[in-house]
Amino acid sequence: MFRRILAALLTGLLLAAAQTPVLAEGTRYSAYWIIEDSDTRLLTEEELWQYTRETLRFIRNEILARAGYAFETPKFYNYFNAKPWYIAGGYGTTRSLNQVSWDNITTVKAVERAMDRQKTENPGGIDISAIIAYQNSAGGYGDLMSYGNNRGGGSGLTVPETDPAYDQTDPALLPAPVTPQPHYIYNTQYIIPDSDARRLTESELWAYSREALRYIRNEILARHGYAFGTSKFAEYFGSKAWYVPGGYENAVLTATEWDNIALIKKVERAMDALGTENAGYLDITTIRLNQQNNLCPGQ
Repeated sequence: MFRRILAALLTGLLLAAAQTPVLAEGTRYSAYWIIEDSDTRLLTEEELWQYTRETLRFIRNEILARAGYAFETPKFYNYFNAKPWYIAGGYGTTRSLNQVSWDNITTVKAVERAMDRQKTENPGGIDISAIIAYQNSAGGYGDLMSYGNNRGGGSGLTVPETDPAYDQTDPALLPAPVTPQPHYIYNTQYIIPDSDARRLTESELWAYSREALRYIRNEILARHGYAFGTSKFAEYFGSKAWYVPGGYENAVLTATEWDNIALIKKVERAMDALGTENAGYLDITTIRLNQQNNLCPGQ
């Protein structure tokens, strides 16, 4: 009898252990969070590679959810509305993300893009299904709406979206609309001919695509002979009559040029944080084509 009771107890314990997900060594997810401190510390690419591609979508949206992003995509709506800390609404207006959060969004997206380039969902990583199963078992509710979280139960579901986990560009966070044409002053030799003589503005820089900004920033360096190791820049600037590679030193750049480089980088970081290449605005492809055909507005 005693042996049968002991065997039954052991069987019950084994079954319970099998049904209760165990946290993987080195992971940070808990009953309520995937990465609880993603708003207070900088994440690393190494730790993000612990997760599957799908889990990264949830990690990135967890950062947005902190600031009340109201989800319409069912999988995110169900997941975050099951969390007692989540309050939908106010995102981009009364509630915003700090710089650490924006930097982490950029890092997550960098790993996502790396996985996409390798055409992998990183199947050996920690998947969101395992995290949800653990959270449900731990009482934090990964996707069970029976938690009773009325604060995030849908009243804030006002922001239209497609799939923010894939490529989010939130119009509420973009700068005010600009009329790009007056800023298009490129000629056959320069994208911004006077970027060494005047301070640029954020408004005019948002009139260019993300890729065009890379060329605008490097144009400032090229004026002083910066020798490019990247072929696309070496080829582009090598086609300009004024470009003579060699002899570049940081000290030769003026304060105006350094300020312009800093401003360009700021706009680049903003575009990266929004996950946008600013498509639809003036791109380097159009600039190069018009330069080759002598059709530039700054002729």
